[in-house]
Amino acid sequence: MERSFLLVVLLLCGGFTIQAQDTLSPKPADTIRHKLLKEVEVVRPTYQREAGKLVMTIAGNKLFKTAANAMDVLKKLPGLEVGGDGSLLLSGRVTPAVFIDGKPMNMSAEEWQHYLTNLSPDMIAAIEVINNPSSQYDGEYKGIINIKLKPDMTLGWKGMVSTSLQQNNYRQADNNGLFTYKTKKLAYTARVGYTTGTTVRRYNALQHLANANIMATNTKMVTHNNNYSIQLGMEYVVKKDQQLELLLRTSHINRTMNSFNTLHATDSLAKQVAFSTTSNNDADPEQHNYAANLNYTARWGRTQLQVLTSLASIGNRQGEDIQNKNALTGDLLEYWQTRMKNDIFIRTAQADLSGELGKGKWRAGAKLALTATRNSLHYDTLNTANQFVTDSNRTNTFQYDENVYAGYLTYERKLNKFNLTAGLRAEHTHSIANAVTLEAVTKRNYLTWLPSLNITYDLTPNQQLNLSVSRRITRPTFPFLNPFRFYFSPLNYWIGNPLLLPSKTNALSISYSQKAFTVSATLGREKDPMTRYPEYDATTNILAYLGRNLPYNDFANIETSIPLVVNKWWCMSNNIGGYYRKDQTPYHGVTYTIPITWFTISGSQVFTLPKGFTFDVDYYYSSPAGDGLYFGRPVSYIDLSLQRSWLKGRLNTKLNYNDIFNTYRIQRIFREKSIIDNRLAHWFGLRRVVLTVSYSFGKSTYKAKQLNKNEEENRAGM
Repeated sequence: MERSFLLVVLLLCGGFTIQAQDTLSPKPADTIRHKLLKEVEVVRPTYQREAGKLVMTIAGNKLFKTAANAMDVLKKLPGLEVGGDGSLLLSGRVTPAVFIDGKPMNMSAEEWQHYLTNLSPDMIAAIEVINNPSSQYDGEYKGIINIKLKPDMTLGWKGMVSTSLQQNNYRQADNNGLFTYKTKKLAYTARVGYTTGTTVRRYNALQHLANANIMATNTKMVTHNNNYSIQLGMEYVVKKDQQLELLLRTSHINRTMNSFNTLHATDSLAKQVAFSTTSNNDADPEQHNYAANLNYTARWGRTQLQVLTSLASIGNRQGEDIQNKNALTGDLLEYWQTRMKNDIFIRTAQADLSGELGKGKWRAGAKLALTATRNSLHYDTLNTANQFVTDSNRTNTFQYDENVYAGYLTYERKLNKFNLTAGLRAEHTHSIANAVTLEAVTKRNYLTWLPSLNITYDLTPNQQLNLSVSRRITRPTFPFLNPFRFYFSPLNYWIGNPLLLPSKTNALSISYSQKAFTVSATLGREKDPMTRYPEYDATTNILAYLGRNLPYNDFANIETSIPLVVNKWWCMSNNIGGYYRKDQTPYHGVTYTIPITWFTISGSQVFTLPKGFTFDVDYYYSSPAGDGLYFGRPVSYIDLSLQRSWLKGRLNTKLNYNDIFNTYRIQRIFREKSIIDNRLAHWFGLRRVVLTVSYSFGKSTYKAKQLNKNEEENRAGM
């Protein structure tokens, strides 16, 4: 009993995993503790806490050796959840911005998912997670994931090609290639990616209607992919301390989507059929992206300059053909067609200058970001004369322009064991939302001050305390503003709101690290948070999700990460998080302030097997959660992976079996059944087998001399 209790205490309080010896003979407690502690080995600093950010080593790390792509790597990071649709959620509440080598990239959500799916873990040196960004970063970034690609310091040419084949009821293949050529002055990089195949997703809902009938909604969405991307880069060393970087990229996402929907309603006893309909929705969404980045870095003595510029064009096109029929008679009930056109143009320019003042370091910068969005959605409905006519109630044109002018100043100073960084950022936003068809124009013009403070205290060379305070702003995204109807089913759609206000978040974070062990806590309040809420029409039985601002929400979380090596053939990583959230939610004359608490447990158990094989068990569990209006069911999955390298490491094979028990689904139940008695579920088809094969080749000759890094890179540990 004492030994079992000791094992639990050491695991929970000390963060250690013990390998016990088989014995029946009693031993003194001190001897047992000494024996057990001798058998514990803490892993080298895979996770490191550096001035408010968590840094994870990826390349050469056993914990990530079996990951098929960058998405699999992100799933293993503490505090980060990767949704079934590829969405990212940090610390249970924040959608993080993704950086590449410390630089923001103007990519759409779909382009990011395509990029990360085709990015091999072998290309990633490290990943940084910043939960509470300082004033140096754009105010809209409440969390940052910085992916640092592996630097290649060899001259000559190298390459790597890989293919990943996924199989469940459908098949999909992700293929990518990386080719580099380096000289002393120039470095060329080419990345290509191609995805083909099919994925599946299901949406189910059960709703008690106003007339006491029960309606079941079942939707199956099958998506066929034909996507490719090309990225070309060139780096030129102008002088010893000056460098130019040019990056050109394009991605093309071409899909066909076939959705099959049934609406089946019965009486309250589920015996007599009230109505039953079927719906077929054939869509052909396309996205074509073009972008260019030109960057310049220079150093003069102790002064550094970095200039980042970018141009991006994102074009979306989609046509839909939707037919609703009576499932009992086969009669055509509704038939409409849509044509959607969406164009987004983004132009940014940013300059950062840093140097030394007294015994500290200063940094100042300015940024200009101009975004223009043009969107039109046309509905044609089949009338009784069997002719398509324009549906003026749903046809709309929407334009949105947003200009952001920002500047910041930070100062860093080390005082004995303290390292202090204080900053202030100002952002002026001017926006115009024009719902042309509705003849509604909304203008915004506001200035926001965003201060930050970061204090790091070195307890010992291996122990560190960190405190950070910041204020951030979240502007409404285009989908939240767009007043168009996007349908889940014939009786279920969501619509944006051009009148939404930006939200502001004040947050305080405290973290402690001791070698590989880290623990962090965050609390704060967000004013005017944006959300979608359901509105039910009892006459038509239509359930619409509308956008609005809430008065505020309070949040708090505590997260810990414990990577360990048990012995030579077994290492592990354990992540535990506890979360709290309370929204003030006015709804139908009542204000709901329901506190929501939940926890997550995730981790990996990695085993080094004979013959060079590596076996990995990944797991994730989230307890019941939700929000002020919905109760959420638990979410979980278990993944298995097997990896081996061949031909002196040039050939790498990985076999993954994801979500082996088919348990990953998002389920929500509406709390106030007197208003809406509704429950829904999203299933993403994550249960699948994935085979990944990669091969490296090239004729690199010798290592080039490392270029001097600018101050930003040094602070980022690059």
